[in-house]
Amino acid sequence: MKIARWLSAAFLLVILGGALLLTLSPDLARWPVAPTQSTPEKGSVTLTYLGTSTILISDGTTHLLTDGYFSRVSIPQLLFTRIAPNAQRIEHALTQADITSLDAQLVLHSHFDHAMDVAEVAKRTGAQLLGSSSTAMVGKGGGLPDSRITTIAPHQPYSFGQFTVHFVPADHVPLPPPVEAMTGKGDIATPVTPPARVGAWEEGQSYAVVITHPAGSLLVQGSSGAAAGELDDYRADYALLASASLGKQSDHYQQTFMEETAKAVGAHTVIPVHWDDFFSELTPDVKPLPWGLDNMHNSFHALADRHDGDFLVLPPFQPFTLTPGAQNPSGSGQ
Repeated sequence: MKIARWLSAAFLLVILGGALLLTLSPDLARWPVAPTQSTPEKGSVTLTYLGTSTILISDGTTHLLTDGYFSRVSIPQLLFTRIAPNAQRIEHALTQADITSLDAQLVLHSHFDHAMDVAEVAKRTGAQLLGSSSTAMVGKGGGLPDSRITTIAPHQPYSFGQFTVHFVPADHVPLPPPVEAMTGKGDIATPVTPPARVGAWEEGQSYAVVITHPAGSLLVQGSSGAAAGELDDYRADYALLASASLGKQSDHYQQTFMEETAKAVGAHTVIPVHWDDFFSELTPDVKPLPWGLDNMHNSFHALADRHDGDFLVLPPFQPFTLTPGAQNPSGSGQ
């Protein structure tokens, strides 16, 4: 009887400990947070972080969005139900970010936390959807016409106003085998029509994007994985790098990742993305991923300690104005 009570108590402690690890999050206070800035000058380029790898890039005339994930479904929903875009959360986030129209959505890969909402966002904003053949299947399943979907060619320039965009092949950060099996590693061959299981949004091809403009340039890396040598012919002032799961990788992996991203493009500033708890609704004071899913401090150190320039965290919904570098090549030599 005593053994049974002891086992029951131990089981409850394990359950409570797991629940706490999925509830408690690290504190951002020790990291440099970008200060609130005044209204940007006409023609300058601003970034607005909108959770996961969703970033609004604008010069006041032309507006680009990477990914566009706002539904932020909970872990129980992912595990036990079919999921679909949350129209209310999408509309609320677009309103908070003052997004009424977009020229393009640039999708970095097709997992649910990058691509599930893209068709709904495009419908509301008029955006042209750009991404892999898998992303095209997400757009079609969401009801976008073929004319609104562009299946990209790597390293080819795409122009929107004064912005030039290049999609550059990248890798996804390694995931634990059960997580990879659930979320999907392959390509999407047929249209994804929500609601669907989370694995319907398979990764497809992962990309980074290099976005150049006379007022500044940036690299956006939507997962903590880079393909060797792919960015060698590009330059960018800012490197927006996904941090989720990077702290769990080896020192060699972390060093290689920085060499193939921020150092390859010569960025003077590194900005972490994909650090927030994307299983909860996006708010200006959103928490980092909980301890049970990531160690944000280790992931941030993996970026900041290997970078010679600035390291800044962008709070959601707070525009940040780019400062252009001395030289700003606009494309690839490939």
